[in-house]
Amino acid sequence: MSHFNADFWEVPLDASYLESIPAERGLWFETSADRKRRHALQDFFQAVMPAMWDIIETELTDRQLEVLRLYYIQGCTQEDIAAKLKLTQSTVSRHLFGAARNGRKVGGAIPKLRKAIETRAPEEVERALATLQTQFAETA
Repeated sequence: MSHFNADFWEVPLDASYLESIPAERGLWFETSADRKRRHALQDFFQAVMPAMWDIIETELTDRQLEVLRLYYIQGCTQEDIAAKLKLTQSTVSRHLFGAARNGRKVGGAIPKLRKAIETRAPEEVERALATLQTQFAETA
């Protein structure tokens, strides 16, 4: 006798029912405009990544860089990073986002990077952004 498993169950259907569902209704369906936007974003990120890594590596402290890589690239939680680096979670948060002092936000890798990108955004980033905007406008 079979047992019901809530994690995996099947509903018997006639194959003609599944064949009657149009492909455009499937979760995997991608229009040509969607595909063009996806490729435009990939091209944009390929173009700006070298410049962004240059800014990241020159502007951040070694600890901020280490925390940033663990958080954004490896997908670790702040608690995981704190355990790996023998820090508190709040210290990891301050390394990433800064802390409020006297009503102002000070420190932190993310605010530091935002400021650096605004002040010294290289020409290749501006060109790549203009290209991305043009490609998005074409698909709209």
